Amino acid sequence: MQGKAPNLSRFLTWSAKKAGKPIAFVIALIILFVWLIIGFIWQFSDTWLLVLNTIATVNASLMVFVIQNTQIRENKALHIKIDELIRATKEAENELIAIEQVEEEELEKIRKRIIERL
Repeated sequence: MQGKAPNLSRFLTWSAKKAGKPIAFVIALIILFVWLIIGFIWQFSDTWLLVLNTIATVNASLMVFVIQNTQIRENKALHIKIDELIRATKEAENELIAIEQVEEEELEKIRKRIIERL
């Protein structure tokens, strides 16, 4: 089971990249128009509507996970970069490294202390 996670991560990364391309939007529009034509042929029946709603719901649910995965990965990378900049800057306080893991009250104290120094 341990070997599956990297494959899933690669698939999610690939999916996010493909979903963000203009061609994905064009394909979605084409599918929409085809589905609309099918709706006219089937006279917008309950079955047509049920299939449309099911596909839309499943697609939206899966895209939420793809987007969330992408945002979490980008957020982690950004924190690593910022932490490295803090570490490399002599005037910066090293206590700010990994500050995103601190409780809200402690964050507020640090924010107030930094503002007082300005």
